[in-house]
Amino acid sequence: MHSSALIVGKDYPHPDGIEYVRRKWKEALRDPQNCQLLPNDNNDHDITKENERILRKAVGKGRYVIREMEGTIQ
Repeated sequence: MHSSALIVGKDYPHPDGIEYVRRKWKEALRDPQNCQLLPNDNNDHDITKENERILRKAVGKGRYVIREMEGTIQ
């Protein structure tokens, strides 16, 4: 998904263009608030399923942002 954001970011209408998109995307990926997984010390199946749901939700948000960037460009 990271490369998709950079491909779309080439044409992003901002004075800094791709550098702005790269900086903001990197900040979002490194922010622990965007994907808070639950600790799973005992290999609990329910926690594993919940972590999978959290990851899928985070990926969905990223895909949504890319679609919004594409819409802004068009």
